Amino acid sequence: MRLLHLFAGFFAVLWSANATSDNLTDLVIWDPYSVTINGSRVFIYSGEFHYQRMPVPEMWLDIFQKFRANGFNAISVYFFWSYHSAAKGVYDFETSGKNVQRLFDYAKEAGIWIIARAGPYCNAETNGGGFALWGSDGSMGSLRTADATYHNSWEPWITNIGQLLAANEITKGGPVILNQIENELQETTHSPTNTLVVYMEQIEAAFRAAGITVPFTSNEKGERDFSWSTDYEDVGGAVNMYGLDSYPGGFSCTNVNSGFTVVRNYYQWFANYSYTQPNYLPEFEGGYFTPWGGSFYDDCQAEHEPAFADVYYKNNIGQRTTLQSLYMAWGGTNWGHSAAPVVYTSYDYSAPLRETRQIWDKMYQTKLIGLFVRVSKDLLKTYMVGNGTGYAVDSAAIWTWEIRNPDTNAGFYIVQQSISSSTASVDFSANLNTSAGIVNVTDINLNGRQSKILVTDYNFGGNTLLYSSADVLTYGVFDVDVLVLYAEEGQTSHFALKHIPSPGGHTVLGKSKVSSNLSGDVITLTYTQGAGMTVVMMNGLVVYLLDQPTAWKFWAPPTTTNPDVKPNEQIFVLGPYLVRSASVSHGVVHVSGDNDNATTIEVYTGNSDIQTIDWNGLRLSAVKTPYGSVTAQIPGTEGRAISLPPLTNWRSADSLPEKVPSYDDSKWTVCNKTTTLSPITPLSLPVLFSSDYGYYTGAKIYRGYFDGANVTAVNITCSGGLAFGWNAWLNGVLIGGNIGNASLTTTNAILPLPTKSLKPANNLITVVVDYHGHDETSTSKGVENPRGILGATLLSANSSSPTKTGFKLWKINGNAGGSANIDPVRGPMNEGGLYGERLGWPLPSFDPQSPQFSESTPLEGLKSSGIEFYISTFHLNIDSDLDVPLGIELGAPAGTVARIMIWINGYQYGKFEPHIGPQTRFPIPPGVINNRGLNTIALSLWAMTDPGAALDTLELFSYGAYQTDFTFNQDWSYLQPVWEESRLQYA
Repeated sequence: MRLLHLFAGFFAVLWSANATSDNLTDLVIWDPYSVTINGSRVFIYSGEFHYQRMPVPEMWLDIFQKFRANGFNAISVYFFWSYHSAAKGVYDFETSGKNVQRLFDYAKEAGIWIIARAGPYCNAETNGGGFALWGSDGSMGSLRTADATYHNSWEPWITNIGQLLAANEITKGGPVILNQIENELQETTHSPTNTLVVYMEQIEAAFRAAGITVPFTSNEKGERDFSWSTDYEDVGGAVNMYGLDSYPGGFSCTNVNSGFTVVRNYYQWFANYSYTQPNYLPEFEGGYFTPWGGSFYDDCQAEHEPAFADVYYKNNIGQRTTLQSLYMAWGGTNWGHSAAPVVYTSYDYSAPLRETRQIWDKMYQTKLIGLFVRVSKDLLKTYMVGNGTGYAVDSAAIWTWEIRNPDTNAGFYIVQQSISSSTASVDFSANLNTSAGIVNVTDINLNGRQSKILVTDYNFGGNTLLYSSADVLTYGVFDVDVLVLYAEEGQTSHFALKHIPSPGGHTVLGKSKVSSNLSGDVITLTYTQGAGMTVVMMNGLVVYLLDQPTAWKFWAPPTTTNPDVKPNEQIFVLGPYLVRSASVSHGVVHVSGDNDNATTIEVYTGNSDIQTIDWNGLRLSAVKTPYGSVTAQIPGTEGRAISLPPLTNWRSADSLPEKVPSYDDSKWTVCNKTTTLSPITPLSLPVLFSSDYGYYTGAKIYRGYFDGANVTAVNITCSGGLAFGWNAWLNGVLIGGNIGNASLTTTNAILPLPTKSLKPANNLITVVVDYHGHDETSTSKGVENPRGILGATLLSANSSSPTKTGFKLWKINGNAGGSANIDPVRGPMNEGGLYGERLGWPLPSFDPQSPQFSESTPLEGLKSSGIEFYISTFHLNIDSDLDVPLGIELGAPAGTVARIMIWINGYQYGKFEPHIGPQTRFPIPPGVINNRGLNTIALSLWAMTDPGAALDTLELFSYGAYQTDFTFNQDWSYLQPVWEESRLQYA
């Protein structure tokens, strides 16, 4: 394909378009090119962030500062109904990690906008897709339709969260600029009476009634349907700005050559279905999740290396995209039972910012693009000139997009391999259309999975690039204009500058070989990128030429908290692992950041009076460079002692006393319901669905009684989500169950009953059913798919399918207090129904010294089936100026069949299932763990077979160490409520 031709009618719309608003505010308006905020066109460079996946609000600011430093000016945020509403009519927006006002305040402090995504449905691989789990009993009605019961269920949620969003809109000085009203809801029938259309209208009305005035958005679920655009069969329910989600990467953890195929029809898609609106990708692949039984994220870097950002995100720019949000930008952790069954504890997602909050090369490359679009305002109004294989280049191995600004004639040629998965090194030349005519630029190289943006007539400050075959990283307006270019070491690049007054000569400092040619008022410089940094000085201009690793450590901290950063509102810093902020006062440049390895810091401020660099409070004498910057040496953490204690001094106790008949279950809930609101029919009566009795999350324990010694087997069906498992005991003797299958949500077993364990009367079957979350709506009935026991029937030799179950009584127990949410700090999904959980054994200050506890370690484990709780404490004393991301590593001998959960200071922060996998390392953030002080650790070990189970690895470790001035070491006691005697009532 050589060139996309559009209808003349579309060009007419494009050229004559005026800005559009939602008629409620003019602070956020749009046209076919881009969004305008506060009167200025902006490129929305956003990243998805889920505060639920980080229960420590103070860490939100850490993450936001890292986003801002890496070029993001916005975050996209789901607000999970399930997290805030433990019971019907109950809403918590204030306690600890549910305090969304702190989210808004931190975003504003960090200088980033918020794109709100407030449901009612989210998906997001979170428990129930974000639906309130109290609706998992079927009481919400027909989900995601205009059903009146469903409407009455979600409307209070929208009212409550909507009022908070409205109070924090940009119209009121807050950070919220857009509001997505539902998630990937496909409009399959374009009719005003269709239930989905009516539903969308209802949600819009509810948000407006709550006070929302910013524009509404939506997100199409890939190129599958044409939903909710005012430009395509608008029969109702349409939003102000249509968006298209896309995950094109072909995720693979095992084959580096799989996938990596870019999509090249976004431009055409938007031209067809949302031509009066800017091209918007609300969820573009920042990574991808892996399932139970799959590969762990550390092994999944084939398509999510720096090249992924370089090729895919520039490909989007080439198709006129001016709003892009990466899903995920930081994934976080599915702590507690917050995960949907399709994922395990980690939600790292191979995102640019790791689950541990660490920056890796993929984020650094993502930053290069973010800093480029921050200052390249000519990108915000472009039309497609042409595109295709061999377009404007002399090689069929290269694909080119050419877009151009109609007002300034600035051009952008985005070049990539025609076969985007190619790892070949391709040399080519390009014919670039400039104000000086067609210029043939030679010696361009794409080294495999690499992309470049070649610019023409690119204005920066008081200067103009006639063209450049090196990527523009950014530019700043200081005492002189400072331009920053980057390329891979060894690549040759050309750039030409127009109208340089008295160009004279130039001075080169660095390893790049640079030559120049002056023709009229245009000076052309040719260079081969050397290692590190080269600086070119000429009259009124400084040009940094950076190789890629050096560019990754280039920072442009803004001097404003406005997310819309202008070129003269930046300071340039090179060298550290992270720069959070920078400012100048009284001859001192103050730089706040993080650093791992000792390095040279270089700062360009445009202020010739700078004599001192203040790095995190450390005053350093500054050495001036010939081109106007200042440098100093900053320390790393190489010599810093970080001592992590061994995990010893364990106490343990049986956490399954319920399996023996003598256990007192008089306070348990009797299963006596014969009907259910669930859309799923029970396999036996009474109803045994756990949600029907108010137990939504975590493991459930059942006790079923029957009389008679002539019973031969029991037929049990359980459901707990993918890879869940269950066990059953007869009068304390294991009779079997299912150890779990990563492909099965529901499992059935007919378990023989050993005659030697049967009694004439009052036999007891104890069933423990694990829990991996409620389903998203992509699975059958979604959150309304029941959990726990779906059916249980006794079998005898006389009949294999009796009309009655044979049981005379069933009882159930689950998390302490059920939906009462007795631990609002940790929230409604942190705990399950294991005996030790109910009694609060993992909580700080619990003293495991009663006679039921003994000295035993998880490394000794169990010699038969059962569930054991292990408790210990440890102290940490990490220096207060260090960020040391910590984790717990677990391992077990091959063949171990067990389910292990980890608690740190009462937070369930890991599920280790060695027979299913894949996760063995579990990050624990500051605030959940005390970097300075006492910590409580607890493990539950569920041995699912009679050989028992034990761990062979159990240790605390660090992912790295960074000197910082961010306060990671605080008094976290408000996040760590302690054990109270009232827990004893839940035995």
